[in-house]
This record gives sequence, structure tokens and C-alpha cells, in this order.
Amino acid sequence: MKFGFGHVPAEDHRRHVRLVQFAEELGFDYAWIPDQTFHRDPVALIAAIAPVTRRIRLGLGVANPYTRHPATLARAAATLDEMAEGRFSIGIGAGNRKELLQPLGLDDGDAARRCREMAEMVRALLAGGRAEYRGRYFQAAGVALDFPARSGLDIYIAGRGPNVLAAAGAAADGAIVGGLCTAAGIGYALDHIRRGASKVGRDAPSEVVSWVTCHLTENKTVAVRQLKAVVAHIIGGAPVAVLQAAGLPEDLMERIKATYRERGVPEAAKLVTPQCVDAFTIVGDAEECAERIAALRGWGVTQFSVLMPPGSVEQHEERLRAFAKAIIPLVAGQNAGSRGRG
Repeated sequence: MKFGFGHVPAEDHRRHVRLVQFAEELGFDYAWIPDQTFHRDPVALIAAIAPVTRRIRLGLGVANPYTRHPATLARAAATLDEMAEGRFSIGIGAGNRKELLQPLGLDDGDAARRCREMAEMVRALLAGGRAEYRGRYFQAAGVALDFPARSGLDIYIAGRGPNVLAAAGAAADGAIVGGLCTAAGIGYALDHIRRGASKVGRDAPSEVVSWVTCHLTENKTVAVRQLKAVVAHIIGGAPVAVLQAAGLPEDLMERIKATYRERGVPEAAKLVTPQCVDAFTIVGDAEECAERIAALRGWGVTQFSVLMPPGSVEQHEERLRAFAKAIIPLVAGQNAGSRGRG
């Protein structure tokens, strides 16, 4: 199992460059830089990180098909991959409706179709030659990059909704599944990924990334309370089908979503229960966290990526250090033990 992390670049860009270097030293395999709201630009930040790292893979996590055009994304991706010497991956996803799309007055409909078209058009442009593409939202009439690109660059589609997961199965090299960390939740995601692949006559992507907030703590009660706002945000923006798959009571689900829409995250967080937190995050001591992550591996997840909660770079370093020291060896041991028992 590979391990990655994602965090919001909220401080001076040089501090985040050093954070990725630190993660590389700890042995992390992936660093995902978000294309999210109005924080520092991820393309510029990855361009700063690429020349000063050697092994860790760098991912754009994730490019939004409402705010970026596939042609400019392909150009940026090919450039970043060149700078990273083949270590760059593209993530595509249509999140941040409440925080980004609605304030900008952008249409937020048909997310799955937009994600799929972006993935298909980017792939066509990276393949070389002049791309001809006719989609509902994006077109390319003989468009070509003016420099060579690596055609094998990995493209992921991220989401939780059934249609977006199906789009990942149909058009991507990998799927990024946000926040689902139970057997029922992962089973639901994999089912829709496979259905999407089957509809176009291809094998389902072999790479499945689980993006989950993971909180290593000896005081779970306090940590659960701290994570309620994170979970309220997930529930507020998640499709109903996702919440049903996670096993949330329907009345609770409706109350949280209504409060999130009308009064925001702080008020919605007051309704979040410990069951909700366990459905969308991993929290506990090292053994409990490792057991749940190893279970994800058994259900088909190939990469576990830790989502950093809001905090300073120093706090991120502490969390990454603790995760690398306490959890990764235990997960590796549990995976080895499972193989031995098999």
C-alpha cells in the first residue's frame, strides 16, 4: 500500500515546499496539492516543489472542470511532469460548490460529464498530434501542444457521488474516493467505478486512492469533537446516495444537510454524531488507525492519503512524523500478516 498526504497551502509557499521535502524524507509516496478555493496556486507551488524533490510523486488534487479548461490543464500538466521528471499526476474533481463555484456565479451542474470530458480531452492532448474532441462542454478542433508531453501521465477522477465514480471507471487511470472508510462505503464506491468501466468495455482502474482525515490520538473523545466540523462539511456537500451507503440515519442526514445549507458549518457540526465521524474519518490510537487502514487495503484501496486538518505547517509536520513512525509500520505488518494467513 502506498501512502500520501494532502494539505491546504495556507502559509508562505516556501514553508509548504519544505513540508513536501520533509514528507519525502519520512517515506511518503505522494503529495497532493489542492486546486481549492483561493489558496496559493497549486501549479505554481508544484513548480517550486518539483526541482527540490527526487522521489515523492506530486499530484494536482484536484483540477476543477468549472474553473480550468482541459487544454490549459494539459499544458500545465505536461510542464509540471517535465519539471518533476515523470513524477506528476493529475487529479480532476468538481468540488467546492459552496465555497468557490456559487460565489463566482458558475454553473455547478453535470459534474460527472464535465470531469469525464476533461479527462478525455487532457489525455488526447498529452498523446501528441492534433486533438479533435467534441464534448458537451469542451471542444478541441485540431489543438496540439507545442512541445512533447508524456502520454502515460496518470489521470485520476475524484469524488463520492455515483456518477462521478462511474466517470472515473470510464475515463481515468485511477479513482480518488474522498472520505469513505467503511466496508459499505468502499464497496459502494468500487461498485460504481466498475459499472462505469463496464459500460465502455474497459477494465476498472487498478489504482484506488482513499482520501481520509486521519487523527492519531490517545483521547478519541476530544478528537471526535474536533473533527465534527470536518465531517459536517463532508455531509453537507455529499450526495444522498453516499450518505445512505455510509449507513447514516436518514433523518439525521437531512437535518445536517439542511443546517449546512442554511446556517453553515459551525451549526451543522453541532448535529454530527460519533457515528458520523467514524463513517468519514479515521480517528484513534495507532493500532486502531492501522487496523482501519489495513482494512481499506483489503477492500481494494491501493493508496491511503492523509488529509491534513486545518493547522500550521509545524502541526502538519508533527502529524506526518507520527503517522510515518506509528501507523505505516503497523499497516505494513498487518498486510504482511494477512498475506501470510492467505
